[in-house]
Amino acid sequence: MEYAAAVYLMAAVLLGAAGASKAVTPEPASAALSRLGLYHRQWAVRLLGLVELIVAASAFIVEGVVPATALAALYAGFAVVAAAMVRSGSAEPCGCFGRIEMAATRRHVVVNVLAAVAGLVAASWPVEAVDKLFETQQWLLAPFFVVVVGGAYGVFTWLIRPTSR
Repeated sequence: MEYAAAVYLMAAVLLGAAGASKAVTPEPASAALSRLGLYHRQWAVRLLGLVELIVAASAFIVEGVVPATALAALYAGFAVVAAAMVRSGSAEPCGCFGRIEMAATRRHVVVNVLAAVAGLVAASWPVEAVDKLFETQQWLLAPFFVVVVGGAYGVFTWLIRPTSR
């Protein structure tokens, strides 16, 4: 179960980083939503960012179905929005990570779908809270966090890497 937990928590780290970025700098995401004809008020984008941050934090501290299902639902919604952005052919920034300039690509869609699946897997076989995950082997917690944060950073750098559409 630790492997599923690692992937699920990588998705949570990405979600938290994106949420914090949107909460602080909602303008790019608001502009991207506006281009798609979706509700794009900055206060709503900030609120979405805060919800992302809360869901991401709860993935680490609350065990059970609720945070995993919420994470899966958010990523499923982001997959749909990213697919619409890719389909529109726009090279404008998606606003996923605030001021970081990157257009939505097929990579975004793939990452969002895989993260939604990770959330569904974590909901199906509920992941324990991190403090209980390695209760008998506390020394594994530090390497586990390195893998989770490093994996999330690797996915992030893959997403922002320029690509041909």
